[in-house]
Amino acid sequence: MIQIDGSMMEGGGQLLRMATSYSAILGEPITVYNIRAKRRDPGLKPQHLTTLRTAAEITNAETSGAEIGSQEITFTPEKIRGGEYDINIGTAGSISLLLQCINPILWYSDKPSKLTIKGGTAVNWSPPITFLQQVVYKAFHSMGVNTSINVKRHGFYPKGGGEVTQTTHPVKSLQPLRPKEPDIKKINGISLCGALPEHVAVRQANSAKKHLNQIRQKTSIKPIVADPPPLSPGSFVVLWCEGSDVYIGVDSLGARGKPSEVVGTEAASKLVNDLRTGSHVDKNTTDHLILPASLAEGGSMFRTSEITFHTLTAIKIAETFTDAKFKVSGRMGEPGTIWIKGIGYRRN
Repeated sequence: MIQIDGSMMEGGGQLLRMATSYSAILGEPITVYNIRAKRRDPGLKPQHLTTLRTAAEITNAETSGAEIGSQEITFTPEKIRGGEYDINIGTAGSISLLLQCINPILWYSDKPSKLTIKGGTAVNWSPPITFLQQVVYKAFHSMGVNTSINVKRHGFYPKGGGEVTQTTHPVKSLQPLRPKEPDIKKINGISLCGALPEHVAVRQANSAKKHLNQIRQKTSIKPIVADPPPLSPGSFVVLWCEGSDVYIGVDSLGARGKPSEVVGTEAASKLVNDLRTGSHVDKNTTDHLILPASLAEGGSMFRTSEITFHTLTAIKIAETFTDAKFKVSGRMGEPGTIWIKGIGYRRN
């Protein structure tokens, strides 16, 4: 049984999610202790518990410690089973972060799967579903993954109530990610508001467009009013690059007292900074790519807009579970290049 100290390095929920994914895929029982020990409110929250229980259902795993507030769990998986699963986080907990754990597991299932998930679609400290759809899943597609996701209702803090459906087809093995020089054709975006006046989405979009004028790139940002309306009011801007060999996106969430113009400018400023690094991948998408690249057949290599503590933590977890080889060129907090020699894992 592999022992994982949940307080090491970044010390957040990512450690538990990645450890659970690797455990399910490789069939390795795990114990994770000191869960989220570096957070003000350590232990399992509803989002983490739902993720763990979903992984256990998909793999018919035996678990212990699976309860709110628990700081130690064990997870002993069996076979990964595709099919239809209904998942309800029960709060505005992030659907995106649940999928960060569950997606890799389903890639190696015995048949296609369909998920229906209720929770938060755009909440703090996690990428909005639109970001997954337009950026992360495109990178996964380049590695051989066939996944599609659809938002049926957006969900914001505090009530959540968002709903998404997702279908995933299993893979035999993953291909490495080795993009050529980024070729950006256009900047696309969505400015969405829900249970708020339409002018919120319009003002967010206009401020983002104005700030993006400095990079002289064709830009299209669509203002949208969420229909059906969410249970709690909220808004966001997601921007991404269209083109080839580039997987860069950014987001900014609205908040009470935060002007719409600030939301749009904040997203655009992030994108301008990322594009000036000449990278293939933004820092948040990089976190999602460490696990699949470690399992892929062959060597991946890409430039990231920023080497983060999250990414270095993901690499540490990957090295714990696999014999994948990593090389990171660059300093934390700055752009860099990541080389990964995957183990060529294949579904039985």
